[in-house]
Amino acid sequence: MESNLLDNLKKHIRLEDGMDDSMLSLYLDSAKRYVLKKLGYSQEYLEIMVTSVMFEHRLSSEDLALALQALEPIFALEVLTNEPGE
Repeated sequence: MESNLLDNLKKHIRLEDGMDDSMLSLYLDSAKRYVLKKLGYSQEYLEIMVTSVMFEHRLSSEDLALALQALEPIFALEVLTNEPGE
Protein backbone atom coordinates (compact mmCIF):
# COMPACT_ATOMS: atom_id res chain seq x y z
CA MET A 1 0.00 0.00 0.00
CA GLU A 2 2.80 2.41 0.91
CA SER A 3 4.49 2.16 -2.51
CA ASN A 4 1.13 2.53 -4.25
CA LEU A 5 0.45 5.75 -2.32
CA LEU A 6 3.93 6.99 -3.12
CA ASP A 7 3.39 6.18 -6.81
CA ASN A 8 0.09 8.08 -6.77
CA LEU A 9 1.82 11.00 -5.10
CA LYS A 10 4.48 11.12 -7.80
CA LYS A 11 1.69 11.57 -10.35
CA HIS A 12 0.49 14.69 -8.52
CA ILE A 13 3.83 16.39 -7.88
CA ARG A 14 5.95 17.92 -10.57
CA LEU A 15 9.61 17.53 -9.72
CA GLU A 16 12.00 20.10 -11.10
CA ASP A 17 14.86 18.94 -13.32
CA GLY A 18 17.47 17.12 -11.31
CA MET A 19 15.31 16.79 -8.18
CA ASP A 20 15.42 13.49 -6.38
CA ASP A 21 12.05 12.05 -5.35
CA SER A 22 13.51 10.37 -2.26
CA MET A 23 12.35 13.27 -0.08
CA LEU A 24 8.73 12.54 -0.94
CA SER A 25 8.66 9.74 1.65
CA LEU A 26 9.52 12.26 4.37
CA TYR A 27 6.72 14.60 3.27
CA LEU A 28 4.32 11.67 2.96
CA ASP A 29 5.06 10.47 6.49
CA SER A 30 4.51 13.98 7.82
CA ALA A 31 1.27 14.32 5.87
CA LYS A 32 -0.01 10.99 7.20
CA ARG A 33 0.59 12.17 10.78
CA TYR A 34 -1.07 15.51 10.01
CA VAL A 35 -4.19 13.88 8.52
CA LEU A 36 -4.40 11.33 11.33
CA LYS A 37 -4.16 14.09 13.93
CA LYS A 38 -6.82 16.20 12.16
CA LEU A 39 -9.31 13.41 11.43
CA GLY A 40 -8.47 10.56 13.75
CA TYR A 41 -8.18 8.21 10.76
CA SER A 42 -6.22 7.93 7.51
CA GLN A 43 -7.58 9.26 4.23
CA GLU A 44 -5.40 8.73 1.16
CA TYR A 45 -6.63 11.64 -0.96
CA LEU A 46 -6.00 14.06 1.91
CA GLU A 47 -2.57 12.57 2.52
CA ILE A 48 -1.71 13.22 -1.13
CA MET A 49 -3.07 16.76 -0.94
CA VAL A 50 -1.18 17.59 2.25
CA THR A 51 2.03 16.03 0.93
CA SER A 52 1.72 18.11 -2.23
CA VAL A 53 1.19 21.28 -0.20
CA MET A 54 4.16 20.48 2.06
CA PHE A 55 6.35 19.82 -0.96
CA GLU A 56 5.29 22.94 -2.86
CA HIS A 57 5.69 25.23 0.17
CA ARG A 58 8.80 23.61 1.64
CA LEU A 59 10.79 26.86 1.59
CA SER A 60 8.37 29.09 3.48
CA SER A 61 6.73 28.12 6.75
CA GLU A 62 4.34 31.09 6.47
CA ASP A 63 3.16 30.00 3.02
CA LEU A 64 2.87 26.41 4.23
CA ALA A 65 0.71 27.47 7.18
CA LEU A 66 -1.58 29.46 4.88
CA ALA A 67 -1.83 26.62 2.37
CA LEU A 68 -2.70 24.08 5.08
CA GLN A 69 -5.25 26.50 6.50
CA ALA A 70 -6.85 26.70 3.05
CA LEU A 71 -7.46 22.92 3.24
CA GLU A 72 -9.55 23.22 6.42
CA PRO A 73 -12.91 23.22 4.57
CA ILE A 74 -11.95 19.96 2.87
CA PHE A 75 -11.08 18.39 6.22
CA ALA A 76 -14.37 19.63 7.66
CA LEU A 77 -16.31 18.19 4.72
CA GLU A 78 -14.52 14.87 5.12
CA VAL A 79 -15.51 14.69 8.79
CA LEU A 80 -19.11 15.67 8.03
CA THR A 81 -19.54 13.13 5.25
CA ASN A 82 -17.65 10.24 6.84
CA GLU A 83 -19.90 7.25 7.42
CA PRO A 84 -19.20 5.30 10.62
CA GLY A 85 -17.41 2.04 9.87
CA GLU A 86 -15.89 3.15 6.57
